[in-house]
Order: sequence, then C-alpha cells, then structure tokens
Amino acid sequence: MAEPPPPSLDAAIAALWRDARPRALDRVATLEAAVAALRDGPLAADVGVEATREAHKLAGALGTFGMPAGTRHARTVEQRLAAGAAPEDAAALAGEVAALRAVVEAGPGA
Repeated sequence: MAEPPPPSLDAAIAALWRDARPRALDRVATLEAAVAALRDGPLAADVGVEATREAHKLAGALGTFGMPAGTRHARTVEQRLAAGAAPEDAAALAGEVAALRAVVEAGPGA
C-alpha cells in the first residue's frame, strides 16, 4: 500500500499555528495588561521585564509564521518597553498592541 503524500508546507504551518496561537494570544494579553498598568503610572520592574520578554518572543514567532506585520508591531512594543516606557507612552503602545492582536487573531496568510 502506498504512503499518502506528505502534507504541504502551508498545511504544516497551519497545524503548527493552531498549537502556537493560544500561547501567542496569552502573550498579547500580557502586553495588554502591561499597557493598562502603564496608564496608571510607571511599570513595576517585573511587569516591564515580563512584557518585554513576551513582546520579543512574539516578534520571533510571528516572523516564523510569516506574519511580518506582527513582528513589526511586537518589535516596536519590545523596544519601547526596553527603553523604559512612561505613562505618556501608553496610548501609542495600546495602538501597537491592538494592531498586534489583530494580526495574531487573523493568523498566517491573512
């Protein structure tokens, strides 16, 4: 009996994305929480470090899945947080995170 053909690269990426999507959405939620906290004042060091780390992970993962817009938004968030974002940066960061969420929710190829 012949073996079935291997799945296409697109199908393989889609399957991997189904597994990775919940983690990506959790990371976006972490960024949303950090931005919400930033609106109330300077971020606690641990919150800033965690949000920066999650933005960095998103930038890499979304690039791997062929979502360059998501990588750009995540990298912008990462860089602003790493530079010590202040409460007056919250509105701009909120826009970046909202755009990032839209990319993650749409998924690869959208």
